[in-house]
Amino acid sequence: MFLADFSTLSCDETNSMKMNNAKILFLHGLDSSKESNKFHAIQAKQKFCIDVDYRNLSFQTVEMLYQNIIEKIKPDLLVGHGVGGYWTLRMSYQFHLPAIVANPSLAPKFRDDYPAIEEKDLDHDIPQFAYLELGDEMLNMYQTQQILERFMIVHTYTGGYHRLEHPENINLLVQQFEQNFQPSPK
Repeated sequence: MFLADFSTLSCDETNSMKMNNAKILFLHGLDSSKESNKFHAIQAKQKFCIDVDYRNLSFQTVEMLYQNIIEKIKPDLLVGHGVGGYWTLRMSYQFHLPAIVANPSLAPKFRDDYPAIEEKDLDHDIPQFAYLELGDEMLNMYQTQQILERFMIVHTYTGGYHRLEHPENINLLVQQFEQNFQPSPK
């Protein structure tokens, strides 16, 4: 679909970003929490993150938890990293919510009850963006890029790692979302 390279951004460009207006629900990754640097790097007036113990909760339990949270918070935008990116894609499709994923796990292997993200989960007209740090040491982001770029705008950073070297780059995608898509009235 579209590919952009973030490796040429200067520190001034990423540090001088404005505060975003979208109400954001951030879905953290495996063994992470709302204390993660990814959540804190998002510059938004209204951002939320609920700690979820993915390892000890079944797929069905996590799905129900996120469904309830989305119904209560009514976010304009979902943002997720790693396993949180997996859930972001699932919930985006279920609730027709725009989404941004960062180094998402498309086929989590830490539990047996997690089905892989399939083409049918991605082939729709819901606005979605991906930010991939290609140096991810845990997941093959080149393979993820090949899958996602057929369905959404993909921004890449050459280098980086799974926990994200430049989580502040997510803000550029939030701004792109805000410039191109109006949040739905609540």
